[in-house]
Amino acid sequence: MAEETARRATAAARRTDGEGEERFLAFGDMEGLMRANQALVDSTSELGRAWLVCWQEQFVEGMELTREVLERQGTFLRSSLERLNAQAARSAEVTSGMADGYLAPLRESRAAERATRPSA
Repeated sequence: MAEETARRATAAARRTDGEGEERFLAFGDMEGLMRANQALVDSTSELGRAWLVCWQEQFVEGMELTREVLERQGTFLRSSLERLNAQAARSAEVTSGMADGYLAPLRESRAAERATRPSA
């Protein structure tokens, strides 16, 4: 896209450049001078439009690339968070199982102590 714009701008500059030279050579009178100035203004205006189109295309391409990068980062972040969540759930289950495994014998031993202790 940008290459096409550059080619069009170059072609336009060459067209107006040749016309401008002819007009500059024929500036013996005020009318010739005015035409030469108009050709200069027109070629500058055409170059400005070409630059604007080029920058707009670059901006659009940059936005598309940014959108793609953000989508990929979002996908990666989503999958990473899902894996982290699953890992945290497994860790909580293991911790809960360890705590239950440790506390159950303590509860049983305390219950046995109460049962064997003489009542007052």
